[in-house]
Amino acid sequence: VAGGEDCLWYVDRNGSWHPGFDCEFFTFCCGTCHQRYCCRDPLRLLTERQQRHCLAFSPKTIAGIASAVVLFIAIVTTIVCCFMCSCCYLYQRRQQPRTPLQGPEIPLSSYTPAAPPAPFPVDPKPGPMPPQPGFTPMAMYPPPGPAAQYPMYPSGPPVYNPTAPPPYVPAQPSYPGA
Repeated sequence: VAGGEDCLWYVDRNGSWHPGFDCEFFTFCCGTCHQRYCCRDPLRLLTERQQRHCLAFSPKTIAGIASAVVLFIAIVTTIVCCFMCSCCYLYQRRQQPRTPLQGPEIPLSSYTPAAPPAPFPVDPKPGPMPPQPGFTPMAMYPPPGPAAQYPMYPSGPPVYNPTAPPPYVPAQPSYPGA
């Protein structure tokens, strides 16, 4: 029943790769995970399932999976720490307030920024200016003193008074012939 079963590819103890091969009729794939050959002894039979098990759990496969997992955890940990550490660029970038219209900053290495223009002409001599001839000086701010008071109104809704006159009703115009 198991005659002609193939030997799958394998890696020997030295790390050399060997391609798979077919065994002749009435011979089996025999041997171990690291050395395979064809034989007629059914006690040494190495089934395809056992051969695949050797490939899946080889030390190199386990080392490769373990290193990939460690690398993944290191990358995720670095990114999370960088978002939480105040000395990291990503943390500082996330803390900057941004307006919806503000785009990304593009540094221009050949551009030297000039000083921004002053909003008003700067007077070289400090202090108040003397009044100009023909103009009368005006006060810039209201004079100091008590602020204007508003009349006090009663708090709450108006009280109903049945003897009060009705609200204002405009007079009806009188037309001739009416």
